Amino acid sequence: MNASADSGRGAHLLAAIPAPRRLPCALALVAGIGVFATSLRSLPTAALVPLACGWFGVVAAGAVLPRRGPLLLTVLASITKAATVALAVWAVTHPDSHLGPHTALDWVPLGSLNAGTGLWLLAVIRGRAR
Repeated sequence: MNASADSGRGAHLLAAIPAPRRLPCALALVAGIGVFATSLRSLPTAALVPLACGWFGVVAAGAVLPRRGPLLLTVLASITKAATVALAVWAVTHPDSHLGPHTALDWVPLGSLNAGTGLWLLAVIRGRAR
C-alpha cells in the first residue's frame, strides 16, 4: 500500500497545524492531562472538569486558528508560567496540602507543560511563531 494512503485523516489534520505550533501544542495537551491528574487532582470535580475542558479547548484553538492562534498560545504560555510559580510556592509553603506538586510524579507533567509552553515562547521570541 501507498504510505500516503495509510496516513488518512490524521495526516490531513496534522498538516492543518503550522509547524511551529505542532510540538508545543502536542506537549501542552499531553502534559496538561498529567497536570490535571496529579498537581490539581484535589480540586473538586465540578471545578476540575470545566477547567480541563477549557484548557484543552484553548490549546486546540491556538493550534488551528490562523490569526488568533499565536496570541492564544502566548497568553496560555504566560498563564502556565505564572501558575507554575504559584503552584511551586503553594507546595513549598503548604507541604501537607494535596494541591500542587510534591513528588516527582507531580513535577514531571508540570515540567513537561512548561517545556511545551517554553518552546512556544522561544518561537515567539525568535520571530518564528506563525
